[in-house]
Amino acid sequence: MITRLLTVATLVAAFVAVPGGAHAAPAPFQDDFDGAVTADPTYGLNDNLKQRQGTGAVTYSRVSGRWNTGDVPRPWYAQVNHPNHRGKLSMHLGTTAVRLDAPSTGSSISATLTPVAGDRTSGDWSSIALARSANSWGYVSNQDIDLGFLVRANGGVQVFQAGKSVANLPSFASSKSDGSFDVTLTPAGSTLGLSVNGTRKTITLGTAVPTDRLWIYLGRYSDNNRTVSLVDDLRVERMNSDDLRKLPGSQLRYYGYFGARLNAAGGNHLPEVRGRSNLNWVQISDFDAYRPEVLRDCAPAGCVVHTGNEFFDCDAAGCPLHPNAAERWEVLASKVRPYLDRVAGFVLQDEPFHHGARFADVEFSAQRIKNTFPDRKVMLIEAGIRVDDAFTVPAAVDWVGFDEYCTGYEALDARMTKLAERAPGKELFLLPEAAPQSWCADRTDADLESTQYLYMALARQHPAFVGIMVFGPWTGVGPAATGPGTPVPSKFPRATAAQERVAALVLGDARLLG
Repeated sequence: MITRLLTVATLVAAFVAVPGGAHAAPAPFQDDFDGAVTADPTYGLNDNLKQRQGTGAVTYSRVSGRWNTGDVPRPWYAQVNHPNHRGKLSMHLGTTAVRLDAPSTGSSISATLTPVAGDRTSGDWSSIALARSANSWGYVSNQDIDLGFLVRANGGVQVFQAGKSVANLPSFASSKSDGSFDVTLTPAGSTLGLSVNGTRKTITLGTAVPTDRLWIYLGRYSDNNRTVSLVDDLRVERMNSDDLRKLPGSQLRYYGYFGARLNAAGGNHLPEVRGRSNLNWVQISDFDAYRPEVLRDCAPAGCVVHTGNEFFDCDAAGCPLHPNAAERWEVLASKVRPYLDRVAGFVLQDEPFHHGARFADVEFSAQRIKNTFPDRKVMLIEAGIRVDDAFTVPAAVDWVGFDEYCTGYEALDARMTKLAERAPGKELFLLPEAAPQSWCADRTDADLESTQYLYMALARQHPAFVGIMVFGPWTGVGPAATGPGTPVPSKFPRATAAQERVAALVLGDARLLG
């Protein structure tokens, strides 16, 4: 078991690769940057990794990209699949860089670099920097860069080692019509094989490049905040992604969001989380109308549909069944049928026992759903405080989750142990918070970042838990909400970035092919 002394730093280190340790056989890597959702606050950098990379889970981190400061620019400086630059890593607003979170262990790195989109004369540049340090700022001519390469929009090329220029070729290659350059770097001891748009040269280096373990930084330099640099078709001959790979025997296979579509006021967030989820909680029965067309945005078998409005009539006094619950359920079932391929299952009334529902009524709703759709899952989510020695799960329920927000490791660990004991044979889910809740409004973005990694670490210790479903952040119950259904603004970039990293690990095994 993990200890109670877990910190943000140690939790992040568990899911973001850092130097050190023994490693298994290396393997190749590619990223075409296609299909990411460029949504605030993380702008697609680590979205849809499994499809982009063919395997997934090799994440990126934003770094300074500057020579004189380690301060990381705002998230929108580096984006993937921007509407104006589809299928590209785009860098905006001056100078910035990103680092791959797994090191290269081979001798060939290639990419298509466009220093200035739409410009073939500028001296501004794109760069590939290789360093033994995972903590570099990523600037090509800094002292900690073992090999730095830049290509200017005008075709000039420079190569650096440890802060010194080893090659300056002002007119090395001509750009393609769109201003791009196909670049391949092949370090081999004290030489560098260089290819830029078919122009090749072997460059003698000052010192040998230790290619057994080098971190890759992609950057751009410009004083013009209106220009954009692009990266596409990144290829690394060999890369070691052990630190980012699922642990052997990991049982986790679902990741998604509770309330990805709650009601019309809260908005439909399924398109936003498409690339970092495979199971999302949605509601299509609003008080004024059914809106089953929302299910079109679910991945195949990618949503669980809430049924609480159909079966239960909950208020402050209790949570009884509707007298016509069976008929109400049949209406919802008829609305779902045309989209059934998008539905993995159905969720019972949220926290039914906490809201006062009787076990017999919950059992009735679960069995009714199972009778109608026997090949779909039935899910029960209960408040953690109700998961005690008296907690019982209806036989027709397949998946059981609990929520207990803003609590620590010991309480969560105890609750997970109790749920596994009280729901034997069921597959279990965790629901970490994505935004501060009204009862713990002082939680910072850094606190929420830590929460994502804490839940991931705990899930790995409890084999009955197969999924994580993040609560919100658009659920309308946090301190920023002005009323029911009003979404809490999702301005938590560190927490959202952590969710993308955890999703990458759950959804895409980083064991690269080869």
